[in-house]
Amino acid sequence: MARPFLALPLALLLGCAHEQTPTGTGDTSALRASIEQNEAQLAQALKRGDAVAIAGFFLEDGVVIPGWQKGNIEGRAAIQAYYEKRFATARFLDAVITTSKVGTSGDLAYEMGTNRLTRQTGDAAPTTTTGRYLTVWRRGSDGQWRIQVDMVILDPP
Repeated sequence: MARPFLALPLALLLGCAHEQTPTGTGDTSALRASIEQNEAQLAQALKRGDAVAIAGFFLEDGVVIPGWQKGNIEGRAAIQAYYEKRFATARFLDAVITTSKVGTSGDLAYEMGTNRLTRQTGDAAPTTTTGRYLTVWRRGSDGQWRIQVDMVILDPP
């Protein structure tokens, strides 16, 4: 999620397929390709203002840790509500999520990267922010990778 969202720190859900990475292998190229595809789809969902699609990238008990506010957003339903509220006040004109590192151990994987988001609130001039993120992915019994935890940190001004 995110980006601040995740960066965003993903598997829908509404038709997004995830490749499986063989457990116990050192090659993360298939996993990385899947994550990068998910991040591209997440960026598109941000630009569409699609809270349902974003929430679908998360496990039912997924967590967003927004680095710009106190507290966590816990659970897919709460994550969807969080994004619905954000989209009610701002729209994302551009979202670029760049994966820099991926690692895996069994059914867990982590992703680190950067994001650049341009958003507009009302008639105000668009603003662009950059940040870093750490996302923990978990492969479910269905073989799909979904976000367990997404933490986003905005870069200082």
